[in-house]
Amino acid sequence: MPVIAPLTSDPSPAASAGLIPGPAHPIPWRALLGDVLLDGDSWSALAGMTQVRRCQAGELAIRRGDAAVAMLALCEGKVAARGPLTGPHWLDLHTAWLEGRYEEDVGVVSASALVMVWPMSVATMWLRSQPLVLEALVRVSSAQMRDAQDAIRGLTMKDATGRVAAWLLAQAGAAQELQLAERKRDVAAQLSISPETLSRTLRQLADRGVVAVRGYRIGLLDRVELLALARGR
Repeated sequence: MPVIAPLTSDPSPAASAGLIPGPAHPIPWRALLGDVLLDGDSWSALAGMTQVRRCQAGELAIRRGDAAVAMLALCEGKVAARGPLTGPHWLDLHTAWLEGRYEEDVGVVSASALVMVWPMSVATMWLRSQPLVLEALVRVSSAQMRDAQDAIRGLTMKDATGRVAAWLLAQAGAAQELQLAERKRDVAAQLSISPETLSRTLRQLADRGVVAVRGYRIGLLDRVELLALARGR
């Protein structure tokens, strides 16, 4: 992996002190850690202790039951576990800290995916001298915990229609249409409803002109109404 030299054209105090943001390739550290500034030697050390592997479509980026010995991140590509995930994004940041085993399969659904492996055997010792990186990891873990709590609240407080509406909005993002990367029964399991309930809810939304369902492609026709349903109105 290439060594990133300190920038010399930036007159900012951080640059003059030899501090630079994380390189974007092959590991997008800025996306994974946020705005962390380290010196060139620290970034080089981090690059030296991490590995990058290319996974092809259909391969498992994470295998359920395997011992968690590393922190894993998706640098590029798309995977599916409980839901679709597009890189850059952490795949599993917590299990290795608990010395546990991965709890679910994570399969590659794009043509290929680039996965970063950060072994705990070298990470823990290095992080003791890197408070900024450790703080960034805690911040990411806290955000993931908050998102998980929000998801649990959504499942316990919303009816099936509200859950499906919220899920559609989250999966589509700014797009007007989404392509399901998973089987409908897997989507139903994420929402804690039956596949029959999912299909019935989608039909009802289509009958109301809120969505258009064409196989595994779903068009969002009325975002305002979807948002109202997601909020329980």
